[in-house]
Amino acid sequence: MDLKLLNTNQRDAVEKIGGPILVFAGAGSGKTRVLTYKIAYLINNIGLPPENILAVTFTNKAAQEMKSRVVDLVKADISGIYIGTFHSISARILRREISLLGYTNDFIIYDQQDSRTLIKNIIKNLDLDSKQFDAKSVQIRISSVKNLLHSVSHVGSNIENFNDEKFHQIYKEYQNELKLSNCVDFDDLLLLPIELFNKNPERLKWYQNKFKYVLVDEYQDTNKPQFEFIYSLSSSHKDIFVVGDDDQSIYGWRGADISNILNFQEAFGTSNVIKLEQNYRSTQNILTAAWSVVSKNINRAEKKLWTKNKKGDNLDVIEAFDERDEAKKILNKITNYKKEFNETSILYRTNSQSRAIEDELRKAGIPYQIIGGVKFYDRKEIKDIICYIRVIVNSNDSISFDRVINFPSRGIGNTSLNKIHQYSKSNLLSIFETLKHADNLQVNNKQTQGMKAFYKLITHYKKRSKEDKGSNIIRDLIKDINLQAYYDNQKTDDALSRWENIEEFISSMVEYEINNKNADLSTFLEEISLLTDIDRWNDTDESITLMTVHSAKGLEFNQVFITGLEDGLFPIVRYLEDSDIEEERRLFYVALTRSKKKIILSYAKSRRKFGSEPIITMKSRFIAEIPEELITFESNNKLENNKNYNYNVSALNNIKNNCASEIHIGENVEHKVFGKGKVINIEGIGDNSKLTIKFYNNMTKKLILKYANLKVIGENYGK
Repeated sequence: MDLKLLNTNQRDAVEKIGGPILVFAGAGSGKTRVLTYKIAYLINNIGLPPENILAVTFTNKAAQEMKSRVVDLVKADISGIYIGTFHSISARILRREISLLGYTNDFIIYDQQDSRTLIKNIIKNLDLDSKQFDAKSVQIRISSVKNLLHSVSHVGSNIENFNDEKFHQIYKEYQNELKLSNCVDFDDLLLLPIELFNKNPERLKWYQNKFKYVLVDEYQDTNKPQFEFIYSLSSSHKDIFVVGDDDQSIYGWRGADISNILNFQEAFGTSNVIKLEQNYRSTQNILTAAWSVVSKNINRAEKKLWTKNKKGDNLDVIEAFDERDEAKKILNKITNYKKEFNETSILYRTNSQSRAIEDELRKAGIPYQIIGGVKFYDRKEIKDIICYIRVIVNSNDSISFDRVINFPSRGIGNTSLNKIHQYSKSNLLSIFETLKHADNLQVNNKQTQGMKAFYKLITHYKKRSKEDKGSNIIRDLIKDINLQAYYDNQKTDDALSRWENIEEFISSMVEYEINNKNADLSTFLEEISLLTDIDRWNDTDESITLMTVHSAKGLEFNQVFITGLEDGLFPIVRYLEDSDIEEERRLFYVALTRSKKKIILSYAKSRRKFGSEPIITMKSRFIAEIPEELITFESNNKLENNKNYNYNVSALNNIKNNCASEIHIGENVEHKVFGKGKVINIEGIGDNSKLTIKFYNNMTKKLILKYANLKVIGENYGK
């Protein structure tokens, strides 16, 4: 390991030992190199055993890259080191310790789809209106309260209205059902270790002694539970090394708290703070443009990236009439990069924007891949097999049980399934063990035999799972249930494609077993449950990559298109609080700094949303925040500068601008996520006006009228 390969600040960060260290690492400044050299330095130079090091990050891709680089830098065996995502490290701890919380170590991790299905079932069982208590909105709210570390009892002690009362009921039932099924959701993976440490201080002390040095990547993206987890492990020795960039904090909408990095010294005490400001990725023009935008934020640490790279090209700006015109103009530009499609990315703020671009790429025969959309492991045919594996591993998993007991058909319909659930509850039996009493369920002989056959099938493979490879088990299971014949008999291209996906799934199991000596069905389930789209991305394919800006975090390309740069779309302003626009600005900064050489920005003067008539749009304020001399405009109107464009409305006379109904101060309104509240102030006029609303749980929010989707529910108390 040659420390001379590091610049002065990087080397300072690597060699400094003792006490808390905060490294502000700007985009492209060698963050991963510093982290991996730090770990290698601890092992090679300080003599710290690998098993006493904990390093956490946010994606499997980043964790794997970190581990492979460390392997190259050290000669010691590092198999005992803990390098992984927050969720995978937490899951690893829980596999050992979760029995202390009343679970068994073969617990299953529910994804969002599973969690939402469970919530739907609970709403139905509580006889609640599914429109008033939409499962998706309830799921978001449950995740939100968990990210605030609010337990069921905490929510129960802060009930102020009917909605709060029913939400508490759903939340309570949801947690009960998870535990009865021996399952956890993604949020629980972070919460349960904290609960474990609080209830079992001797186990916390054991882990504090084990992890003598703690390193955290992307620290700006940590939420409250992740902070508590890290703080619990490192607060006794304070040998903690965090790397992050507050300018790239873009996950506030899912609970990330930028104050964790900005207030690091308040939490951990006197700390060494090091800034990495030399960029090795982008041209100077790109960096200047990015800084010009993000520096408008007030809530940030002062720093400015610089580079020894060339000044580079100006940023091109494409003006289009609508989203179709935008897609065609993007296509025209893409033809310039035919020889390096794999180094070209098209970024957008929302997934729905990809459709028009995809259409044009398909027509032109240009290869592309989308990061996002339906994930491989979320496809129906794959989820069916996964649910079979889950029932084999953990037969208490009622959601998976319900999904596969009649797939392929065994004649067990909803009526029979309801009787299984009723018998299970009234006799305090697990859902699977209830099948042993199939003769007592008062169903037809066909259903009884189907239940017994399913019980026998799963029991057989549960026994085999203790001694055989998972891939062998699933191959034989698929034969036993005649799954290939099920798809072949449909005689459609879609069915053929589904079967090919199942074959690929088995191949992924084999690959996992080759790379993991102690692989079994349980560890395989954990592996795939924590995968993201980026983990399956192949950056060597000669194809354009399409993805949201959020998905692009941590990646880099020679050419980057940033599309849909219109106010209301990028920035997309949800509730128009100051923090929202600052996060949107950081997101734009992330988008710009993905590029090494060339940036192409595009916006449309009109755009259809949700199948509506075209709506007049305004160029994003972020374009105006870039110095004029760094921009080259390309439009039919030959715009000469970066001033706000005054649209000719008569030329767009076929476009309708949809305005929301007027709302007055004093009116009672209802929001899908925040519930009921009263409008206490209004700034501006029309559908762009900003409403200040005090909701019944004493939470005050500022919302833009046209995005808030409010429902007026009470009388007007006066303007």
